[in-house]
Amino acid sequence: MSMTRHGGLLAALVLLAGSGAPAGQGAQSNALANVKALKCVFPVYASGSWKNGVPQAQAKTGQLSIQIESIDVQDGSARFVGTGESAHINVQLSGWSLHFLETGNTGSVNVTTVFSQESKDKKMKAVHSRHDYLQMSLPGFVSEPTVSQYYGECEVMQ
Repeated sequence: MSMTRHGGLLAALVLLAGSGAPAGQGAQSNALANVKALKCVFPVYASGSWKNGVPQAQAKTGQLSIQIESIDVQDGSARFVGTGESAHINVQLSGWSLHFLETGNTGSVNVTTVFSQESKDKKMKAVHSRHDYLQMSLPGFVSEPTVSQYYGECEVMQ
């Protein structure tokens, strides 16, 4: 293969990689584009903290369950249903992943990603991350950021 042909092939691959969707994959052909509701279970998680200014992480077990409804990939919106009130969240289909972003009034951020890959029983692999910090200082107590990342799966609800 000549250098000119090789360079053209490389340019085409770079263009396809940067397009946001896998080669030959549009939003209409991705099964995640048609998802309207998800029920997710995360049985394990990692919790992060800082001790004397040094970051640390611990793996833990403890189940987190969430539901996401009214998913509209075209509009970029969905509704998160948790233990408290429901919240409107942003959704974006990117490649083989469906991302959900919720920002709270105190600066918290929750990100859930559902991957277009089955784990078992026709459920999709998923990860949920929480980041929160509420600055507070009381005698004998200084608040720290709380961060965690949960690992599990989501079931498509119809």
